[in-house]
Amino acid sequence: MMRNTVRGILALVLTAVATWLANRIVDQIFGPEEAEAARR
Repeated sequence: MMRNTVRGILALVLTAVATWLANRIVDQIFGPEEAEAARR
């Protein structure tokens, strides 16, 4: 039971990190989105 809990939490953390990293790489290549750039 504890193993499944840790596995689920780890999957959530890794998914969040992968999403953040993908967004950061895309922003580096193409620049920020227009709506995001206007907000800054």
